[in-house]
Amino acid sequence: MADGKPTLHHLQNSQSHIILWLLEELGIEYNLVLHARVKGRSPPALHEVHPLGKSPTLVTPSGRVITERTAISLWLINTYDKEGRFKLPLPPPPPSGSDDDDPVREEQLISLGAATFGPNLMLKLITTLLVKNAPFFVRPLVAAVRFVLNRAFLDAEIARIVAYLDTQLAPPDGKGEVREWFLGTREPTRVDFSLMWYLDWAYQWKWVDFEKYPNLKAFHDRCTARPAWKRALEKGNGYQLVFW
Repeated sequence: MADGKPTLHHLQNSQSHIILWLLEELGIEYNLVLHARVKGRSPPALHEVHPLGKSPTLVTPSGRVITERTAISLWLINTYDKEGRFKLPLPPPPPSGSDDDDPVREEQLISLGAATFGPNLMLKLITTLLVKNAPFFVRPLVAAVRFVLNRAFLDAEIARIVAYLDTQLAPPDGKGEVREWFLGTREPTRVDFSLMWYLDWAYQWKWVDFEKYPNLKAFHDRCTARPAWKRALEKGNGYQLVFW
């Protein structure tokens, strides 16, 4: 862009909030273009920015268009985090870091969210919406299918993923303090920005009882209490994921 600032195309009630949160954490100047949903979907204006019409979409000062939340966060942190606050330091910092807190574990946890956690949450959402939007005479049948799918697979699978993530915030050796962030850092890294989306998605829909997972509950509370998170809420145009 001509003014030398990145531009975030932000869609209400979407994962774009995570990038808005990161921008506020970085404390940089940026342009914000707010897009409202049309019948629950992205508006035509977003398709003019990128063929997929998805959000978040970031336009860099050079005019490059970047989509996908984890790719955008990687570019923003690499470009603007000059002090390395949100980067994974090598070697890991004491006292909560370990030798396994390396780029491989970083990629593993990010991939867990995108390839395992996210698809299960999406299937949960789709079946919920199918019941809500089914014609009344077939709705009981659709609801029965959803019930069986949840009971036979989805609920147990999501619980398994969440329980695993809860253990990832425990001290590596079983001793010491619970980690504030997934890689044992003093500030959130790309892993934390990534996983917070899936956890907050499950939290808002009440698909997970976070009281059973104290480490994750503390993590979620820690994220939402940060001033940058609150500023992102103020600058955005809505972040209510249960909007259908």
